[in-house]
Amino acid sequence: MQHVVQEMTDNIHRTATVYEQILDTERHKQQAIVGNEIDALGEIVAREEHLVALATDLETERLALRDRIASSDTRLGTNPRLRQVIDLLDGPDREALAQKHQHLVGLAGQIHDVNRTNFQLLRSSLDLLQGVIDDVFGPSNAPRTYDPAGRHNPATHSPARVNHVL
Repeated sequence: MQHVVQEMTDNIHRTATVYEQILDTERHKQQAIVGNEIDALGEIVAREEHLVALATDLETERLALRDRIASSDTRLGTNPRLRQVIDLLDGPDREALAQKHQHLVGLAGQIHDVNRTNFQLLRSSLDLLQGVIDDVFGPSNAPRTYDPAGRHNPATHSPARVNHVL
């Protein structure tokens, strides 16, 4: 089991490295959104896709390692959480994996916060754009707009909304 725990620690370390790159990318995305840098956003999205693919591969590897650990210790049952695995370890293995896990959880929280801000910035930009469209075309004549799922989103903003946002 010692070898598998070391592999898990290495996996968590590599995952944290990818998460750090994702966090950096999301912060650059925020700057590009605020600066209205459309070309930069395209490049950032391509980088995001690459990093998410790496994170997905690492997660698949981590789940396989978790299953190997669980099969070697009946106390874990099936699909144990990483915290449960850590709690069963002793000595330096426990400490190393716990620190890596805590770092990874912290990074995930930071990514969540930056993504939430990015979403709000994008939502505000879209609201402003919708208001401008309504102002130019009038709410009843505005071109059809769509939500992220591709469903028709009837114009709900008025010119007063644009003035309020501006």
